[in-house]
Amino acid sequence: MDASAAKAEPRLSARGIGKSFHGNPALSDVDLDLRGGEMLALVGANGAGKSTLIKIICGALKCDHGEIRIDGKPVTIHSVRDAHAAGIAVAHQQIAIIPCLTAAENIMLGREPLRGGFIQNGPLYAGARKIAARFGIDIALDRECGQLGLGENKILDILKALVSEPAILILDEPTASLTLNESRKLFAFLRELKAKGLAIIFISHHINEIFEECDHVVVLKDGRKVHDGPVSRTTPESVVHLMVGRTIEDTDWSSHKVPGEVTLSLRGTTIAGLNVPELTVHAGEVVGIAGVLGGGQTQLLETLAGDGPRPVGGELTVNGEAGCPRTVSDAIVRGVYLVADERLKKALFPGLSVEENLLTGSLNETSRLGFMQTGKIVAAAQEAIRRLAIKCSGRAQDILQLSGGNQQKVAFGRWLIRMDSGSRKVKPLLLLDNPTEGVDVGSKAELYALIRDLARSGASVLIASAEFPEMLKLCDRIYCIANKSIGTCLERADFSEERLLLEVN
Repeated sequence: MDASAAKAEPRLSARGIGKSFHGNPALSDVDLDLRGGEMLALVGANGAGKSTLIKIICGALKCDHGEIRIDGKPVTIHSVRDAHAAGIAVAHQQIAIIPCLTAAENIMLGREPLRGGFIQNGPLYAGARKIAARFGIDIALDRECGQLGLGENKILDILKALVSEPAILILDEPTASLTLNESRKLFAFLRELKAKGLAIIFISHHINEIFEECDHVVVLKDGRKVHDGPVSRTTPESVVHLMVGRTIEDTDWSSHKVPGEVTLSLRGTTIAGLNVPELTVHAGEVVGIAGVLGGGQTQLLETLAGDGPRPVGGELTVNGEAGCPRTVSDAIVRGVYLVADERLKKALFPGLSVEENLLTGSLNETSRLGFMQTGKIVAAAQEAIRRLAIKCSGRAQDILQLSGGNQQKVAFGRWLIRMDSGSRKVKPLLLLDNPTEGVDVGSKAELYALIRDLARSGASVLIASAEFPEMLKLCDRIYCIANKSIGTCLERADFSEERLLLEVN
């Protein structure tokens, strides 16, 4: 952002924004200024109030008090329609894509060209192609989004927000599901939009993105603004400290011990088109699978957890038992636990409480003769909330009221309870698919420590992540997916982001 833009009148101003839920303040007198040609980073730990503030600005929530101005003029935003009319567009962290519609239909949703009340498919697809070409995105626009990968749907969600050519664009964790190349394309496009005067609010837990791409940073903590200033006048360490109130230990992991017995072995098999010549995991190891989004790593983990395509040919052994788990319950009995990539769709139960979600993996262990044992349930839930530092009003709170990072902690917690209460005869094999998506740096460090502690205690961990730095930090070994096949296995001595990018395609 140049000096003239910095002195210009704010495109968006929020003053004294406050919001409470059930008497608990989520935001307290928050001010924010956003100027044209600026990308403002809005950061904070999970539960700090970022999503609440964004929902108020985009009309999804009404504030209890405060004022919003656009180009210096007060505006009333009581709905998403009001926000659109004011030139505000948003791409939320949770992808708002309809699986049964095509990519083009999703991009143009709500803005379909009509004639006589009927949608005109030709102009619709032409408009979608135009915005996709401008972003440099090569996605089959005639494919249903249910057939596309998570990263592709994330990009479509952002494209959908840009169709109306807004003056203010809000991006909530836009790169959480993107590969490195997709992220680079996104930032190149955002720089182009900034140069044309677009004002952007950028929410991210990736501190490096903030200091590489953003002009200004606002930090929220416990619903209050604790910092507001140019990125050039602060440091990553100070921002992290402001967010979480403590210094984050950011060390690499290596088990530094001889691995235990083999807990997982795959040889000469094929899963959902992914060729697996060899893959082994030992007790006490953290092993990674690196590949571009849609490379088959998600289907591999789901198959191992008893909920994916059946393997074709070859050999597969889990905890000494030959054959792939046929059901989720079979996998659990064999000590296999999956923390899935799309938590609200695959890992959690919306509408149930924190406690109910935590106990879904251990119903047998917390019941007797078919009756739930309240004492065990309460004790297990409270211990998981304490151990994982889950920020919630209580164990009875609806899971949907938690921030994304705290929802992810619950997804971990349900299997921790199972591990603590289940059979000791099998070594736990924890499968993690993008385990820290949407998680703040403090909570991320806590989850890393948890994964390391589990490995030290003898558990096996197999992790797939779109964040290569995360893989390099956590893993003892990393298998690389290339040309629809698991190929090179990198040892820690060979680790580097450049090497991973060369091996993966």
